[in-house]
Amino acid sequence: MSARSEQRRDQRAAHAEARARQRTLSHREHSQAPTLRATRLRRPAERTAHQVSTAHFQAAYPAVAEPGLGSRGVYIGRDMHGGSFVYDPWVLYAANLLNDANMLVIGRPGYGKSALLKTWMYRSRVFGRTCELIDPKGEYRQLVEALGGEVLTFTPGGQTRLNPLTRIGSREMREGLLEAIARAMLDRQLTQAEALGLSAALAAADEHADSRDVCIPDVAVQLREPTRAMADQLACTTGEAQADLRECALALQRLTHGPLRGMFDQPTKASEHVWNAPAVCLDLSNVGVGQGQSNLAVAIVMVCASAFLDAKRRDRANAARAAGRAPDKTTRGNDECWRALPIAGLADYYQSAFKLSRDSGVQHILALHRLSDLRSAGDDGSRQQRLAQGLLAEASTTVVYRQHAQEVPDTADQLGLSSTARDRIAHLPPGVALWCVGGRTFEVRHVLSDLEWALIDTDQAMGSRYAEEPATDVDDDDVQLPAGVPV
Repeated sequence: MSARSEQRRDQRAAHAEARARQRTLSHREHSQAPTLRATRLRRPAERTAHQVSTAHFQAAYPAVAEPGLGSRGVYIGRDMHGGSFVYDPWVLYAANLLNDANMLVIGRPGYGKSALLKTWMYRSRVFGRTCELIDPKGEYRQLVEALGGEVLTFTPGGQTRLNPLTRIGSREMREGLLEAIARAMLDRQLTQAEALGLSAALAAADEHADSRDVCIPDVAVQLREPTRAMADQLACTTGEAQADLRECALALQRLTHGPLRGMFDQPTKASEHVWNAPAVCLDLSNVGVGQGQSNLAVAIVMVCASAFLDAKRRDRANAARAAGRAPDKTTRGNDECWRALPIAGLADYYQSAFKLSRDSGVQHILALHRLSDLRSAGDDGSRQQRLAQGLLAEASTTVVYRQHAQEVPDTADQLGLSSTARDRIAHLPPGVALWCVGGRTFEVRHVLSDLEWALIDTDQAMGSRYAEEPATDVDDDDVQLPAGVPV
């Protein structure tokens, strides 16, 4: 058969198929008989179907919500434009959707920040995650007890003591902590002699203590009475070294007096089973009460407590790896962290902790009232301010509850929000937040079960405002936590 004949046959087959299709369309059954009209228009239901690609369809129906973050993880609540909203930073990190597990939560008081932190930790326990809390307000005891955890209450001169220089931490961590504390107490950058002297004093204290744990007063003694070896490292006489290190020694000495006495200047006094509990809370609500520099006292305690928890977690992780097990995932909550960010040296420590979170398997959650708290951590253009604002870049998840109208432009610019999202954050009702996760944005209503109200109802005003929202009136059957979480 010639090519011309084959082409004519194909054309006849195509014409026959077209005629058959036309006959089918003209004789199809309608749901109702067509109306006799002079015009050629027919009812919309009787028109021939229109085919369109998904690219054109999304322009015709732009309000269709994008899918959520998947079904694996902790149930948070309802996507206001879709179905359930589920979140798990470790699952999303493994899927290359997040660069880290860290989270910032911002919002005006009474709109749901603390409720989210508490229920997130409560529900995460189902997946075997441990919980660490640094609590300056003393409002997490109910949550920790529900999780079967331990609460350590810090009081000046009290019985609870932690040694942040414990040797289970790495040498770099211990030196970094000493430098952060000294900078905070001095309220300035350290000189070269002071930075080098702190490192040398820690080494000398370790050598002098033999196998005993070194505490902060041991380092202060070495700074007050530098050895010949320390002076040689500073390239000066012992008298000159003593003069150079005098202010640094006095700064550390202040940790043994006043609102900080007895908490971090002695060996750790806490049972080992405390650190193996599913939740550990360090209650700092009695620190700095009535003090003119309460923020400094609380900030120092927060950093010392963080350093001790970091050392303990690293010790547990090494033990797990030695036993052939994966280290536990840990959620670390830092409420009221804005009190520490303006203190010299402490923003450095937080940024370092954020950067190392991928290696240590910890999710840091910082709670703030507004993003401008990061900018107010230092003078405009200062390193302190840049470090604090850098925390935003180290957190792949930001949860925004209602913001004051004055804060909206700054918040929207820093998070790169659309004009629609910019308008929403000034009018979000209690319990509803904008979740910015890995470059995607979701409007989510946090749903609570009756069992969880007792854990989060520390603010009666917030509780009544939540109750006014009809969508949060949830029965126990609406939100069920998997078995294994004690209440």
